[in-house]
Amino acid sequence: MRTPSETPDLRIPVKDQLPAILCALTLPFCALLIRPCAETGIIDDWSYIKTAQILAQTGHIVYNGWATAMLGWQLYLGALYIKLFGFSFTVVRLSTLAVAMATAFLLQRTLVRAGVSQWNATLATMTFVLSPLFLPLAFSFMTDISGVFCMVLCLYMCLRALQAGTLSSSIAWISFAALLNAIGGTARQSAWLGVLVMVPSTLWLLRRKPRVLLIGWISCVLGIGIVVASMRWFNQQPYTIPENLIPGGFNFGSVAGVAAYALFSSEELLLLLLPVMLMFVGALRKINHRTIILSAAGSLFFALLGLVLLRRHGIYHTFAPFLGGYDYPGIYLFKIPLVAEVSSIMGTRPVILPFGLRLLLTVATIIGLFSLLSVFFGNQPRITSPTERASSISWRDLGVILVPFSIAYIALIASKAATGFYDRYLLPMMMLSLLVLARYYQERVRPKLPIAAVVLIGVFGAFSVAATHDVFAMYRGYLAAIEEIRSSGLPATAIDGGWESNGWTQIEKAGYLNDSRIRIPRGAYVDLPVTVFPAGCGGLFLERYPAIKPLYGLSFDPQLCNGQAGFPPVMYHTWLAPHATSIYIVQFPGLSGQ
Repeated sequence: MRTPSETPDLRIPVKDQLPAILCALTLPFCALLIRPCAETGIIDDWSYIKTAQILAQTGHIVYNGWATAMLGWQLYLGALYIKLFGFSFTVVRLSTLAVAMATAFLLQRTLVRAGVSQWNATLATMTFVLSPLFLPLAFSFMTDISGVFCMVLCLYMCLRALQAGTLSSSIAWISFAALLNAIGGTARQSAWLGVLVMVPSTLWLLRRKPRVLLIGWISCVLGIGIVVASMRWFNQQPYTIPENLIPGGFNFGSVAGVAAYALFSSEELLLLLLPVMLMFVGALRKINHRTIILSAAGSLFFALLGLVLLRRHGIYHTFAPFLGGYDYPGIYLFKIPLVAEVSSIMGTRPVILPFGLRLLLTVATIIGLFSLLSVFFGNQPRITSPTERASSISWRDLGVILVPFSIAYIALIASKAATGFYDRYLLPMMMLSLLVLARYYQERVRPKLPIAAVVLIGVFGAFSVAATHDVFAMYRGYLAAIEEIRSSGLPATAIDGGWESNGWTQIEKAGYLNDSRIRIPRGAYVDLPVTVFPAGCGGLFLERYPAIKPLYGLSFDPQLCNGQAGFPPVMYHTWLAPHATSIYIVQFPGLSGQ
């Protein structure tokens, strides 16, 4: 095994970068199919887009009572696109697409640096890029893609620092890793685990190089200084929303919630890893019966644990997608309509993932886990590939970099899980899991992932493309319904058009949302009387939008509120069943003073 000091600098020919370029170009190709155009907010990005718009107009960062993320450099990138191409929601989101393409390219190169072969690195990257977790976010202005990009960039630079052939190269790479991650984390603070954990772990491996160690630690301290200064600045900005490390405090109930989320998110992660994890099935014929029995017992225990939670949390969390149920507070899959989503407008979107398919995915997940455990406990002999790089980083060194980072990241998201968990938090762990799985497969099963993996990646990718297309079709349907009401002469403030549309209208009218968590400026929050509507009538967060005095609202159910108003329903068409869905315009009960 070579130590980092003995590892030669790796210079990759341009032709070897072609697979990474292919991974990056997959995203604009998907964009042509999806047509990700909708001039309205999606998830939280309406707030971020408004801040980017103001930045482009005034040169100042102005928050609006919604963001808990600093947004940082992502705002400047969005503002640059506005300056170049003019303002629209789609133009701002194109800036995220550029970051997503860079992430895809860099991830493939990082996997190769981590000892994964070109073929396997490409398939693992495509699994990540075409997943129903990454792909829809690549066409939004959410911060998740920016955060993952910064983490991948930090990992890539740390690997380059270890594999550098000269002291000056090693110093440059580790210094860039610390400083760029400190700046990059301003978009999404969880990315700061790079400079806080990943870079120090790499410096431990470089401890026998005193000069590298000294300058690396100086860079790390400077990076931490940037982190502290950035947080200090952010906490002094008007209309920001402070976020505690453990929202809602720590008690037994929160521990139980975190435990449930840990199981559900683990199952969801395994489901996302299926295109690679199922390939371990091919190694079962080489595993002894005792190991297979032990692995089957472990998989059965995992399945039974899910059934136990079924009694407490409902059927949705027992069958794939394991984070797809909405009977359990705090879990939202806003991006992909996998089961029956609690949408931003009233009512429930139609079910598009039938129970039979959910059961099939659940069984496949259990089989994949069972196969992986069998190979792991079967202690399969290591396969030496004739094309394996002698300079490949060892598992020990890789573990020193990845394990502390993973533990820190899991602890960070666990602290948030006490009050709610969002599936997009799994993106960094999915990326690292694919790295480990791909390398472990090529060393313990076969040097190359089989064509079956390509087929599965294609199936998952096709679903992701179709579902993302359908999400944008749905939001365009929202807009068409809102325009139907506006054509009658009513203002936007008279329409409950979904919390994204309402939030944008509130900012346009008042400049910020009315949130009790706003600390600066003091007195910004006004405690207003809450209007109580009949059950099922009224959208999310209406109390934060006092400018909205709804007379009409959008709904998937024509019976909600006072029933269907005198407007025809708006129908939007999707690729996934049901292929046609109606959005109804319902009438709110009369409000006093209107």
